[in-house]
Amino acid sequence: MTDYEKLKRDINDRLGIDLNAYKEQQMRRRINQWLDRYDLTSYNGLIRKIDEDPEHRAKFVEYLTINTSNFFRDSSVFKVIEEQVLPAISKHNRPRIWSAGASIGAEIYSIAILMKEYGFTPGQLFATDLDEVILRKAQEGVYLANQITGMDKKYLDKYFLSQSDGTWAITESIKRQVSFKKHDLLKDPYERNFDLILCRNVFIYFTSETQARLIKNFVQSLKPNGYFIVGSAEQIMDPASFGLQRVSYCIYQKTA
Repeated sequence: MTDYEKLKRDINDRLGIDLNAYKEQQMRRRINQWLDRYDLTSYNGLIRKIDEDPEHRAKFVEYLTINTSNFFRDSSVFKVIEEQVLPAISKHNRPRIWSAGASIGAEIYSIAILMKEYGFTPGQLFATDLDEVILRKAQEGVYLANQITGMDKKYLDKYFLSQSDGTWAITESIKRQVSFKKHDLLKDPYERNFDLILCRNVFIYFTSETQARLIKNFVQSLKPNGYFIVGSAEQIMDPASFGLQRVSYCIYQKTA
């Protein structure tokens, strides 16, 4: 067994994260960068640190699960969400929306802001992530100035409160619309009957086989004619094979 094979086994045993589903070269590079950052000389040294230091363990999980997000990330995608997707799914019901790999909550809060701003009937908004630490941060809804960079001033003024320490807190009217829950895309069952699922900038870290399995799971979780949105570097090849049709950049619709 190679050192990396042993590391994958140890991480799965201790953290419940299956590195076999991730692109090996990319993941090894990230882990090696972590070793350098903390002057750890081996994978075994990393595992010992995880076992002995709960704070290091939490930081490593947050790093490993790649928590990067911004409000209204990819403005061209959000323009279509605003003008086409949300009006379509809000016509006849209270839409169920799921942000998978939600990180700091910026994506699902962006959706909640648009729902409120344009008078769409409040629906059920869910956000999930593997990392419990980052989920708690998302639930708190407090952001550093650099995390709201590029935010339209009208949304900042209307839906955020400036704090004395320089942070910005999202208003309760937005925060209470969203439910957060821990969920492992690789292992846990998927809920069904969603009108819209967003899983953006998550697939790029997985192998092609894992991507295909997850796309099938997401499509099964959509209602007929529901929408599925991926990241800008995650175009789905042959969407018809998954029961999807491309309706715009990064945006797909279930065909049946």
